[in-house]
Amino acid sequence: MRDEFSAIISGWTLTSDRTSLSERLVDVLEWIENNNPLEPDEEKTIEMMIHCEIVRGIEEGDFDDIMERL
Repeated sequence: MRDEFSAIISGWTLTSDRTSLSERLVDVLEWIENNNPLEPDEEKTIEMMIHCEIVRGIEEGDFDDIMERL
């Protein structure tokens, strides 16, 4: 995992705030635009972040937003 990527996602598992997680994902997507291709561990981390965001959305009952992301 590259240092810049690690800095963006640092602590994402410690927050229970879906908005904060969504903001980190936006930051990661901006970073990816200039740093493709992803390394395998970076790709898996993003997958976990997205899955976590979906679950948090379900827990909050925000099904419209979730369906837009799928």
